[in-house]
Amino acid sequence: MRFIVTGATGFLGWRASVLLAEEGHEVVPVSRPGSRPRAASAELDPVRIDAGDPAIRDLLKGSDAVLHFAGQPSPAGARDDPAGAVRENAGTTLNLLQGCDEHGAGLIYPSSVRAAMDPPPDPYAMSKRLGENACRFHPANATVVRLTSVFGPGQVAWEGATGAIAAFAARAIDGEPIVIPGDPGRTRDFLYVDDLVPALAKIAAERRWNQTLTLGSSVNTPLIEAARLVVETLGSDSPIETPGGDLAPGENESYDTGAGLNFDVRPLDSAVASYVDWLRRHPAAQGRTRA
Repeated sequence: MRFIVTGATGFLGWRASVLLAEEGHEVVPVSRPGSRPRAASAELDPVRIDAGDPAIRDLLKGSDAVLHFAGQPSPAGARDDPAGAVRENAGTTLNLLQGCDEHGAGLIYPSSVRAAMDPPPDPYAMSKRLGENACRFHPANATVVRLTSVFGPGQVAWEGATGAIAAFAARAIDGEPIVIPGDPGRTRDFLYVDDLVPALAKIAAERRWNQTLTLGSSVNTPLIEAARLVVETLGSDSPIETPGGDLAPGENESYDTGAGLNFDVRPLDSAVASYVDWLRRHPAAQGRTRA
């Protein structure tokens, strides 16, 4: 199959591009001009064009599916610039839907379980819900996948990634305290990226369009337990601090999710072990104080 992958120099886009190519698919990685450099994606040679540029639609000719990872991935970033988040998460989606309709491709729109809440709890979730609605109302083939807390190779806190597992691992490698503000018992459904990508490819191959699916492990883990697992896996002596306090809307909730698509997922301890093994070999980890 031929995949267009937007956001290809970011965490999810890079890993999807790598794994799909390893499976023999034709992959066209796309990244906006001036995107943040990351060590893992340094060897990619993406097409440099913004996902909201009308010219990108010509790139979709002859493609089977678009994996639209480009956008604003950070709740904090969306709070700082709500209008920008709507443009990045909904406006670019509408542009790509136009291209899919013109060229017969399908679009997979990675959303968030936060967007399923009524009302969406913050600007990030609202921008994702607007992107979902673009997929539902547009005549192009599209499927919304509401993702849980995805982590794995390509997600590096030292390069700006904000995921919990990535943040815990970076602090533990540095020997610094892991701080969990708010309720340390709030849960997340952690999903390893190498389990997610084959599921996305399956959706495209089976042409499961015009659906809304939740993709997760169906296991809800308290953040405090995830932090302990990371520290134990790394053999770190980093303390875990739980100062409590108030958090921004949407941050202190638990998201109880059930997977809407059956696919193989590895246990969290195995996934964390694989991730930290990859992270220890990452250029950004070299020369740091090791656990």
